[in-house]
Parts: sequence; structure tokens; C-alpha cells
Amino acid sequence: MKKLILVFLSGLFVLSACKNPKNSNNNSEIADSTEKVNLELPQNFYKRLEGTIAGKSVVMHLQRIDGSIDGEYYYDGAWLNLSADTLIGKDSLILTENSFNDYYFNQDAKQPHLSVKWNGSAFNGIWQSGDKSKTYPISLKEKYPEGSFAFTPGIYRDSVKAFADKPKTPTAEISFEYLQANVNDESGLWLNNLLKKISGIKSTNMDRVPAFKKIADAYFADYKKEIAEQQRTGPDRGYMEWMNYTNNSQQSILYNDNDYVVIDFLADTYTGGAHGYYSSLMYCLDVKSKKQMALSDIVKIDSNSLQNLLEKNLRKQYNIKAGDELNTVFFDNFLKPNDNFYFNKNGLAFMYNPYEVASYAQGQIVVFIPFAELKPYLTPNFSSRILK
Repeated sequence: MKKLILVFLSGLFVLSACKNPKNSNNNSEIADSTEKVNLELPQNFYKRLEGTIAGKSVVMHLQRIDGSIDGEYYYDGAWLNLSADTLIGKDSLILTENSFNDYYFNQDAKQPHLSVKWNGSAFNGIWQSGDKSKTYPISLKEKYPEGSFAFTPGIYRDSVKAFADKPKTPTAEISFEYLQANVNDESGLWLNNLLKKISGIKSTNMDRVPAFKKIADAYFADYKKEIAEQQRTGPDRGYMEWMNYTNNSQQSILYNDNDYVVIDFLADTYTGGAHGYYSSLMYCLDVKSKKQMALSDIVKIDSNSLQNLLEKNLRKQYNIKAGDELNTVFFDNFLKPNDNFYFNKNGLAFMYNPYEVASYAQGQIVVFIPFAELKPYLTPNFSSRILK
């Protein structure tokens, strides 16, 4: 994922339209024999994929925006993140696989690769370990079962020069990678309004493009004011070298089943200095109930018990021995749950962004708690849907 590319850098310094099956037959699984199968991958797409890797049942979410591909998949635990290493022709990909923990321990680690080819409805190929000693078959079909949703991704981008009349000038750039649910009913309207709000659109009555332009214009106006302020304080301050500002955001899907949609909203900015800043905000959406979920919709557990489970899994996943203090690695000698939670069918995760519990160089910290450990605390409604 893009967030992991950002983590790697800091360690050294969000489809062709598919109809939702709730409104029509599953067109991704049953093609009309009179239609020509498209063997080329679209320039922009979101695909929910089901199948097997190494014989294990997996669910994968893959997204492409203007040629940039990233995603994630899970089988019996947390997510494994994917980024496109290579595009081969118009139908084949080589994806790099990694987890949040991999580069925490070893930035030179050799990552597994997935080499896959699109046949019009599915990806088939080979998974290969980082040291190339193991290979396994991949078979992934595009599917949208009842309770999942098809999406169309898009992007809006714009930029402005600090000095339009100068050949060499700083610039400010802004982009919004967004998702639009392909559901034409009350649930789809609710979901799309939430997706707009997540991207910063205050009035859901506005279409995305004019709304993004309004946000961009305000961002550029502030940028011009900063340029003017730098001119007043004197050109010797060197602002021409560092006032190349960026403001980018991306919506991507981490879970899309049982009428739940989990969105990762990743934002990264640069406004001068040694490095930029990035963060992920997780949005767990209950489309069936038309609400953004609180942690209490998932678990009923006292804070001390949840903290104990967090710290137990933190030690396991980040290899911190029982006798070692947590503050030898993190800021504090404890880890409390935050509001930045998300889930898949296997467990509940908490995301901690840079500077929240550890240094910028340590990147995002993710702690995953299996539902096997949370089962006594799961709310009946959530448990009946997620564990079915």
C-alpha cells in the first residue's frame, strides 16, 4: 500500500462499473456469452477477489488509480499489504507483499511477490517467497456476494505555481483519490454521502469534482498567502527551495462483506522541513444500519481488559520479550486502545500513526487482536454477522 511506501521512506527519513448483487445478478461471475470478455485491466478499478493462495481461502481488495495499484488481502489473520512492483502489458501484474511488521524489523527484508494474469473475470498466477525457495498457485475470482458492494474509484488533482511568470518556481499540488459506491438505493446514497464526508466534502449535495475544486482553491489561496509572507521576510530565507507543498488523500477498502465496509483514509502532506507527514483514519461503516460504528458496536469490554489484550499482542507481533519494558521501543510503558480501529473476519486491529506511540521513523504501528481472544466480549449483533 501507499502507506507502506511512506513508511519505508520515513524509516530512512483508494474498476470498470459492476452492479451490486442486491440490485441485479452477479455480473462479475456470470458473463453474457454474447459479450466479448475484456482481457485488459482498466486504467481505474476496484476489485473484490475471492479464491486461494497456497490452497488457503483468501479475500483480496485490489485498487488501481491512473496506473498506480495497491491493495491488501487476508486469510487467517491480519492484512497483508500489496503494491504493484511491475505492470506487464495490459493484463499482468507483479505485486509485492508485505505487512506492517516486516520493515519494522528489517528494512532490507526480501518480500514475497505475486505474479498474476487477468483473464477477464479472475487472476491466476504464482506466489513466490522473498528468497525464491517456495512457490504456490494463485486463483482469485472477482466476486460481490450479498452484503458486499462494487465501487468505482476516481481521482481529482490540481496544482498551482507560486510564480506563474518564472521558469523555476515552487508549486503546490493537491489530489483526492476517492471511491463511489455503485448502488442506486437508499443504502447506496447513505454510503456515498459518508464517502464524500470522509474526503472533506461538507455539503453532500455537491458533486465530487466541484466540491474538490472548492477545497483545492482554498488550499491554493492559503499557499499564495504563505508565498507572499515569505517574500516580505526576504528572499534570502531560501523558500524557493522548500515551498513545494503537497496535500494528497486516498480512500481504500479493507473489508467489504456482511453489509460492513471498512475504509482506510490515508492523507499525506508536505509543507517544508525534513519530511512530510502521513496518517490513516479508519472508518468502519455499518451499511445495513446506516451508521459509522463505534468500538462499543463491536465489543463490550472494560478498558483494562482490552489494554491487556493489546499489550499481549503488541509484544507477540513486535517481538518484545516478557521481561522488557515497552518504553524501550515506544514512548510509554503501556499501550492504550484508541478510536482508530478496524476489522476483518478474523479480528480487530488498532492503528497508531507516526508520533502517536512511537517515533516517526518507526512508522505506523498496527496491533491485531484475533476474534478468538475477543469472542466473550463481542456484541451479539456484530458476532452474528461477522462470524457467520
